[in-house]
Amino acid sequence: MSQRIRIKPGLLDRLRTFSGITSDDAQARMLGVDRATINRVKNGEQPSAKFMAALCSSYGLGLGEAFEIYEVAEEVAA
Repeated sequence: MSQRIRIKPGLLDRLRTFSGITSDDAQARMLGVDRATINRVKNGEQPSAKFMAALCSSYGLGLGEAFEIYEVAEEVAA
């Protein structure tokens, strides 16, 4: 088993709404990433360190408030 990091479900949308940001594009600009990055993270891809740092500093969150660690089964090569 290996561990991965993902954003807590629904967090990006809640932060966007709470902050009065009207679009994923605007949120992406605020974080210094593209909209595709926002979509990938929302869909469960592991965020980059740059993304995690930008999100936490922009919204005043700790890493544990925004992200969670989960287990992934490792694939066995055939």
